[in-house]
Amino acid sequence: MINDSVIEDAQVIEFARRWLPYGGGTTGDLLVEFGMTPACYVARLRKILAGPAGQCLDPQLRADLGRFVAVRSARS
Repeated sequence: MINDSVIEDAQVIEFARRWLPYGGGTTGDLLVEFGMTPACYVARLRKILAGPAGQCLDPQLRADLGRFVAVRSARS
């Protein structure tokens, strides 16, 4: 698995923002873009949203991504 420090928070957030209207990226998209499974991606996004980078986001985007994480986490 790729170390969290290798993947910039901004890249994960941008990917999430771009794919949010479509229900998130596919397993293949996540493997190609970040080399991680959907579960690892959701965990990483949750960690970002809880940290300083997440606090700097537009409140609506942060809320939308938070709902996405909650829904995806409930499916696991």
